[in-house]
Order: sequence, then C-alpha cells, then structure tokens
Amino acid sequence: MEEHEHHHHSEEAIMMKSHSDISLEDEISAKQPETCTPISCLVGSILCCGMGIFSCFTLAPNEHAVLLDYGKYNGTVTEPGCHFVSCAGRTIKTVSTKVKSIVVPETKTIDKNGNPLIINGVLTYQVKNAKRATLDVEAVDAYVSMQSLASLKQIVARYPYEAESGLCLRSSADAISHEMVAILQERLTIAGIKILGFTFNEISYSPEIAGAMLRRQQAHAILQARKLIVTGAVDIAQLAIRELDTNGIAMSDADKARVASNLLTVICSDSSAAPVVPL
Repeated sequence: MEEHEHHHHSEEAIMMKSHSDISLEDEISAKQPETCTPISCLVGSILCCGMGIFSCFTLAPNEHAVLLDYGKYNGTVTEPGCHFVSCAGRTIKTVSTKVKSIVVPETKTIDKNGNPLIINGVLTYQVKNAKRATLDVEAVDAYVSMQSLASLKQIVARYPYEAESGLCLRSSADAISHEMVAILQERLTIAGIKILGFTFNEISYSPEIAGAMLRRQQAHAILQARKLIVTGAVDIAQLAIRELDTNGIAMSDADKARVASNLLTVICSDSSAAPVVPL
C-alpha cells in the first residue's frame, strides 16, 4: 500500500512538472516534444503495428515545426532530424527561419510638403517565433509585405524629399531607414518577426511634377552659383583697389567705384568681356 501511494505521488509530481513546463514554454514558444533517432523511430513504428509510421516526421535545417494536438498548441520542434509524435489528432505547421529579403513594391505617396513621390525599398527579416508566425497571423509573408508597405508610406509622410536643413529623404535616407525599422518591428512583433534591415531602393518625384521640380532644382543651383560668384567678385575688387593704393597709385573715390564696377561686370558676366578703349 505504501509503495502504491509513493508511486501515485510520484506520478502526480511528474504531471505537475509537465503542466508547469507547458505553461512556461507556451509563453516563449519553444516546448520540445519527445523526439527520436531514426532507429528508434523505426522500432517504434514496427511496435505500433503500422500506425507509428505516420507518427514520424523529419525537420530540415532552418525550419521549425509547430505541433497541434486536436487543435491545441502542443509545442515547437526546432531541432532538425527525425521526430516521433503520435499522429492521432496531430497537426504540423512548419515555417522557415531562413533570412528573407523582399522588395517593398513601388508605390506613389506624398512627402511632408505634399509632393507626390515614387518610392520602394528592400526589407530583410527573419522568423524568430514559429508559434506566433503560424498561429497568430494569417500568411506571415503576406502580412510582412502589407505592413512594410503601410509603414513605408507612414515614414515618408514625416519628411520632405529635400530640405536645406534637417533630415530629408534625398540626403538622409540611412537615418530614416533606422526609424523605418523601429516602426516596422513594433508592428511585426506580434507575428514573431525580427526586422534585420531596410534600405530605400528608389526615391524620386512622381512623373507629373518631375519636370517642374527639375527646373526648380536647376534654378536653385544657379542661384547658389551666382551668390558664390558675386561674393568672389566683391573680394577681388576690394583686393585690386587695396593693391593699387599700396603701390602708390592714387585714385579718387570715383575712380575706385569705376574700377570696382568694371571688375564686377567682367567677373559676373555670362559672356567674355570685350574691353573698349576710348580715343
């Protein structure tokens, strides 16, 4: 009687430990069902009179298998090889844990200033939690694609395409990419996804405004060049007058003004100077 009670208490302790493990491992999605070697799997199959043949399954490297027992989560197999789990009421959902890269499709969106842009990018990610990837979302890869496109539009709307100061899409794409990763990671954690990186592949004005924006960029570049030329011309004129005074060539204020005017005209002109000598 004492032996029977001792045996009964031992079984209760084992069952309590088993339930505790399942509760813990469900949270981290890493419960490991009982597995076997190929030889023991074959022996088990023979002993089970054929039924065990269907209880064996293999798992490839970089692949996880989520096991359901009559629709209830029963654990995640992460080790590659041959495994034995009773086929009665069993459902296996496999998911690849390889690093994946997808092209976020080209889309038209607007920047902070309301300018329409054509933009796309490349997203790199990896499944880190097989349970979430298979049970918490429908079609995890499609889910990643849709969320990445929505996040891309959201992040582009926060910044102008180009700006003289501050972050902009044209010159600060790397910094903005990090913010894109943070936003996308928050959205995809529910799917057990780890975002490894995002790169903008193309950022350009939409065709309907591309011509006007190109002319605006050209005008801006010409204006900056003119400012640089004028600043240099003024410095040259001042230096010329100063050198003439240093060398003892006396000039009136009117003469200095005429020299400065002539130098500025020659330096800032688009065409070659044609000197005129009075007779």
